[in-house]
Amino acid sequence: MNITRSRLGTSPVFTWIKKRRHLCLLALIAALSFGLNFYAVSKFGYGNAYYAAAIKSMTQSFKNFFFVSFDPAGVVMVDKPPLALWIQALFVMVFGYHGWAMLLPQALAGTGSCIMMYILTAKRFGRPAGLLAALFFALTPAAVVASRNNTMDMQLVFVLLVATFYFFKALETSKWRYLFLAALFVGLGFNIKMLQAYMILPAMALTYLIFARENILKRVLAGLIAVVIVAAVSLSWVLAVDLCPEDSRPYVGSSTDNTVMGLVIGHNGLRRIYQGFLRPGGGVQFSFGGNTGARRGSAGFAGQQPAGNAAPGAQGQADDGVGTGSRQSLSDTDSRQDPPGQQDGQRPQSRQQPSSQPVWGGQQSQSGARAFPAAPGQGAGGMTMTRGGGGNNIGTAGIFRLWSKDLYGQASWLIVFALFCILCLLRGLSLKKRSAEQGILVYWTLWLFAMYIFFSFAGFYHRYYLCMFSPAVAALSGIGFAEMIRELRDKDSKRSYFLPASLAATCLISCVYLWDYPGLRTWLLPITLVSGTASVIFIALSYFKDRRFAPMLAAALALVSMLSAPLYWCWTVMTYPPQNSTMPYAGPELASTEPIPGMTANQETFIKSDENTLALEKYLVEHYKPGSYLVVSQSSADVAAFIVDTGLPAVAYGGFLGTDNALSLSRIKELVSEGKITYFLISSKSMGNSEISSYVRANASPVSASEYGGSASSGYSLYLFSQRSAS
Repeated sequence: MNITRSRLGTSPVFTWIKKRRHLCLLALIAALSFGLNFYAVSKFGYGNAYYAAAIKSMTQSFKNFFFVSFDPAGVVMVDKPPLALWIQALFVMVFGYHGWAMLLPQALAGTGSCIMMYILTAKRFGRPAGLLAALFFALTPAAVVASRNNTMDMQLVFVLLVATFYFFKALETSKWRYLFLAALFVGLGFNIKMLQAYMILPAMALTYLIFARENILKRVLAGLIAVVIVAAVSLSWVLAVDLCPEDSRPYVGSSTDNTVMGLVIGHNGLRRIYQGFLRPGGGVQFSFGGNTGARRGSAGFAGQQPAGNAAPGAQGQADDGVGTGSRQSLSDTDSRQDPPGQQDGQRPQSRQQPSSQPVWGGQQSQSGARAFPAAPGQGAGGMTMTRGGGGNNIGTAGIFRLWSKDLYGQASWLIVFALFCILCLLRGLSLKKRSAEQGILVYWTLWLFAMYIFFSFAGFYHRYYLCMFSPAVAALSGIGFAEMIRELRDKDSKRSYFLPASLAATCLISCVYLWDYPGLRTWLLPITLVSGTASVIFIALSYFKDRRFAPMLAAALALVSMLSAPLYWCWTVMTYPPQNSTMPYAGPELASTEPIPGMTANQETFIKSDENTLALEKYLVEHYKPGSYLVVSQSSADVAAFIVDTGLPAVAYGGFLGTDNALSLSRIKELVSEGKITYFLISSKSMGNSEISSYVRANASPVSASEYGGSASSGYSLYLFSQRSAS
């Protein structure tokens, strides 16, 4: 036995692992992160149809690529900046147009962010703190959700963490070049998600002014130059688009003046915070889920209500594929409509295998049906409206919003623990003896409080936006947990009581939250409670008896108690199809449907589509004339699935919200006379440009649903412009 141990101890492999065990553990955590982010992701299709259609269009021409055109014809842009979508498009060009190819950049960004948490933490606070920070980040449900979707939030988080890396270097070395590199990456973040990237700037500015090692004048000068760099990088693409003649580029989607600057300030700016911060009473009052996906959702035909006559202040309430419902006054109860064949908001369960599709423009879609399931409680158009958040489930604005049932499970599991960590770590803070370590702790604390204030009071966001919380919570929790273990070993330190106090509070709140789920009371709640209680017992044991193993065993049990529930929330995202691909979230609610059975890496499973719109798509493709538009409609939700499946120029003149003026009535008349527009789609509940709808009804011939095998009660009407009607 001794000989075996001796040989093992001198083994080169064992010696290498022992010396680099921290890297081995980091590799395991990174593997866990990537598994959560990417495992079986191909089963969930293309994610958000709005962005999936844009990626399809962007791969067809450089013009569409540069201007992030929603449609292959280059009529209207998406309502987001280009960088993240450029990266997705490049991945598609390399790997082909598959759902997993569009989702891979986000999965890589999520795992890269996990590794960045270690890099940002381990150097100054030790490897255990770095490993814990990486683990906490990897098991944040909102981060996993964002990493498994084709929205761009996780790419933004990664870029901001790179900016943080250079910012910390600037604090440590007092070299301006690192501050300027941090500013560069914040500017790149702006080109991923616009003003959301600026949410960390207050933390950067205050930390640099207080903790930089230079005199105040140099700090201010360096900060001003950094601001100029942020502005220059941020506005590079904005100005390139706005200075381009309007007739030489697509219309800027969701803007009111056809400028990206107007989009920055309006739809993607002040409207996000208007109802929460500025409106008396606060709270989200509208929630729309029109672009939800499956044919009876993503295509948005049956019951879809584009927002042409939006109520004041309502236009800014949709984003990232949240569809365009009619704006109407609210009642105290939900206004819901289930599609045919569904009751009580249940999703359709039937699925079908992919079928072959024609290749258009060198691209082939593997989907014979939509990959975008509708959410429970949503109508055919995916619209849900309730007080205090409704279908978007973010509750009413207020200081306790993040403790609501729908938000707590996304990113709030460790917030209380992080607050205890702040108390433990900052007790010795002294402005007279400033250090880089203190500056880093203050930076993460400011990041945390900035996110808390915004997400508590902002008028509108989606639940997966809470991934912006994860870096600060993970960093503070990782650093604080490691420090608490060290304090626990030092029996004379008053801070040795921080660990049992923080663990007890975190465990108690988690158990209260888990009690709301009857299915979790029998197994997950006991795991959380028993492991937490056992950890506290071993902590108490370490006070009274000098047992070396007690602190480490207490730490291991504490991790089990704190991370069991978040891990289960992450597991639900991997296992169950999203109930709404445009507003994804994690949690037991997803388990209300059957898990999608396993498939090979080259296959994708799709929710069975509405037969009416499948038949319509087939009809339009069969009658498509090269050089013309496949079909024209008002909202992007009406045509996104057509673009995904065929790659043909289906056009939404109203853009994402259905309110854009990408094509005026006079321009539509010109396109009709030129033969560019032959088919026009009008929803039966359309509230868009009445002049255009009236013109179509007066000058085009209705196509009977029987001609393409559809139903007259489908909720939409197809019109054909003949040569006679065009003249």
